Amino acid sequence: MSERSEGRETERRSVAASGTWTSKSRPAAPRSRRKYLIGFVVLLLFAAFAVFVASRSNPDQVASQSDVNHLSVGPRVPSLAAAQGWINTPPLTRSALAGKVVLYDFWTYSCVNCVRTIPYLRAWYDAYAKDGLVVVGVHSPEFNFERNHANVRAAVQRLHVDYPVALDDQMAIWTEFGNNYWPADYIADRQGRLRDTTVGEGGYAHTEDVLRKLLGVAPSSPRAHIGGSENVGKPPSASEDVTPETYLGLERGIAGAQPGVHEYPQGGTLTPDTPKLLGSWFGDTQDVASNAAGAAITIQYHAREVNLVMATAAPGGAPIDVRVELDGKPLPIADRTPQTMVDASGKTFVRVQASDLYRLVLGPSIATHILRLTAEAPSLQAFAFTFSA
Repeated sequence: MSERSEGRETERRSVAASGTWTSKSRPAAPRSRRKYLIGFVVLLLFAAFAVFVASRSNPDQVASQSDVNHLSVGPRVPSLAAAQGWINTPPLTRSALAGKVVLYDFWTYSCVNCVRTIPYLRAWYDAYAKDGLVVVGVHSPEFNFERNHANVRAAVQRLHVDYPVALDDQMAIWTEFGNNYWPADYIADRQGRLRDTTVGEGGYAHTEDVLRKLLGVAPSSPRAHIGGSENVGKPPSASEDVTPETYLGLERGIAGAQPGVHEYPQGGTLTPDTPKLLGSWFGDTQDVASNAAGAAITIQYHAREVNLVMATAAPGGAPIDVRVELDGKPLPIADRTPQTMVDASGKTFVRVQASDLYRLVLGPSIATHILRLTAEAPSLQAFAFTFSA
């Protein structure tokens, strides 16, 4: 998610035949999904599975990267036990993938980091399928609404995901791979052996080089054309200290949410990077829900882009408008996103209907601002903020 902490910001980084191959199902301890990797990645390939160690840095500046011409040969990757079904394909068994180079992409649809990798995955699939590449999107949900197959199918269509998607509602494939991050990519050769792993965003040129090498694509052959990645935020560099991903629910939230209905006082001081609830909210495990019109969330942040995962629990899934104000005023034109709406009075808002990631602010540069969101009706669910450069 997770920029969804990933803190929903797990940032993506390419490293040598490696991976988060530790035994893990659903996290017992709080786990950030969209969390920027810090520092460098050191990988050791064992006889069983590869393990990586990562620290925070720009994904494009991670020191350790596999030598494309000397890729380590890892274990056979697990078979795909997608008990909940598939999208865009019949079930892909081990025999169906025999002789193919396979890129396994672990994602979930409301994770901004995952969404930003999709144009690259789609371009590689379109360019190299004829050479024997299969891209498998393993949809392993973080939030409960991401287990709703209608939501996932709608997201697949909206995001133009044209490659096979395995529905991993119970995290079975996630566990088999020992994965720990969204997004994370594992590349297997034609014999089904692990050859390279990418965690978080970035390293796209390297990943494409690995694919081309394993596929036997001639160096003179054109590279994939990447489209649809413009006008979006990006992971911060090592020098760009943006606000980390921030959860709101009881399980991992830092907004001071209380269980059940609680009235939070207006006013007061703000602690940088810490959301504050105002008015009447219902605190639940994964989210907070507005209990009345006028309930608000405010945060002082440092970033260029602000996103928030939201949903409506109103009867019949009725949409809920959320007023968006920056530094006490309607959102300036320079900070508006494709989801920004403006009414006749100049009020800026987003309309929440689908359970998804909503882009609230996209400024010209990284800056410090105070953002205030006001629910115009009860039953607005808010899950996690993510911030980008």
